[in-house]
Amino acid sequence: MKPSRVRRPEAAPKLPEDQHALDTFRRHLKRHASRMVDVVSAFERRWKRQGVDTLHGIGIPLRPLFIPRSRLDALSEGFHEGMRRVVGAMRHAIRDPVALDRQIPVGAKLLKTLAPGLDSPHTLTWFRPDGFLLKDRYVVGEINYGNGVVVSIGYTECLFDLFSNHPAHQSAGFDRRDLDRPFMGWLAAIEAAIDYHRPAHVVLLSHHEEWPFVVDDSPRVRHQVEQAVKRLLARGLSVSFAHEDEAYVDAKGRARVKGSSLPVDLFVVTTISSSFIDAPKSLSGAARPLVGTHVGRAPILKPFIGIAMDKGILPFANAVGALPVECADGSHVVAPDTWYVGPESSQWMHDNQRQLVIKRSFVAKDTVIGVASSKADWSAAVARSANREYVVQRYQSLPRTELPVLLDGRVEWIPVRVEFTPFIVHGRYSGALARYAPDAPGLILSPPPDGMGMTMVHAT
Repeated sequence: MKPSRVRRPEAAPKLPEDQHALDTFRRHLKRHASRMVDVVSAFERRWKRQGVDTLHGIGIPLRPLFIPRSRLDALSEGFHEGMRRVVGAMRHAIRDPVALDRQIPVGAKLLKTLAPGLDSPHTLTWFRPDGFLLKDRYVVGEINYGNGVVVSIGYTECLFDLFSNHPAHQSAGFDRRDLDRPFMGWLAAIEAAIDYHRPAHVVLLSHHEEWPFVVDDSPRVRHQVEQAVKRLLARGLSVSFAHEDEAYVDAKGRARVKGSSLPVDLFVVTTISSSFIDAPKSLSGAARPLVGTHVGRAPILKPFIGIAMDKGILPFANAVGALPVECADGSHVVAPDTWYVGPESSQWMHDNQRQLVIKRSFVAKDTVIGVASSKADWSAAVARSANREYVVQRYQSLPRTELPVLLDGRVEWIPVRVEFTPFIVHGRYSGALARYAPDAPGLILSPPPDGMGMTMVHAT
């Protein structure tokens, strides 16, 4: 799809890239422009043979983003510190789950049931936030605790392959090792959590209501899970799949899952599992072994308390001072002003439509951008948001950059907006995914707009 050039885009900040690296890449891409149709075709064929339907058209980027490694490291350490403060504040506030539910409205009983997970060292193992990378700060739009993360990071393996075989990336002298691979960080964190006293058995755990959306709805997503299993097997691990009602502890105190003869060494949660918010009863029944830090002696990576660590926790994070965090390079990790509102805020929300965003907080997705909405659509969203299932955020425009793509068989640089998603393991940068779409006012990237693509980051 060729992006429209009719609408005047809104003013937006510039993505803070390494300009020298970008200029170098641009020169080399110009030399190899005639080869790019063949490069992209070969890329699509390679992954099609593996059963992967990659993105197409302008969804295939012809360059990575070039971000200074010092900035990526500082951002990751700062975000991790913010989440450490959030967990500490929750651990203190959970003593009164009814009061905490007024700040994090997922249900006092659910908070109390899952509270033991706050004591797990794996609560902070990895995060995959979505946000806005600006010159002096990273604005956290969504925390993304990280259960389900394998679905979102798997596509970076396709992108790594694209740029590893990219003639401009090669001729410019860029080292592909600087294309940090989130998938490798995920595997390393799993290995670090396992006691290797014997060949280990890893269980990929999913909520039974959410698993069909992973394996049935998208061949691309299904392939990412399959790739995860292949990588685990290649490391000498045994791998099983199980739902939340299939884990138990045997008479010897060993974790097991129904249908497998092997004791379990590690549970890795692979779906977001927000379905527990609507149906928490199983956590007091068949899924009770999963409410804490371990099942028997097998750790849970990551504990289900993460259900409460979505965008809906940002008002709490701001209130307790967990954010902002000043990073080592002087930049900051911040959250936008975020509120739960009631009917009394209706007029204020109408008066400030162009400065606000309404988001479903913990369950499902429903995002309405004031600047891009009709008055009727905004009024309907304002009415929905009064039930504390939504948060209201101050609008932040996505930063802008230019990306080369193929249009009608030619390389063209088009203006795009970018949402930046670092993968952070044990507080360290472990690669990033960046979603982009043709420049437009009020743009959001979930659900995907027309022309959305994904690229990754070359750390300079």
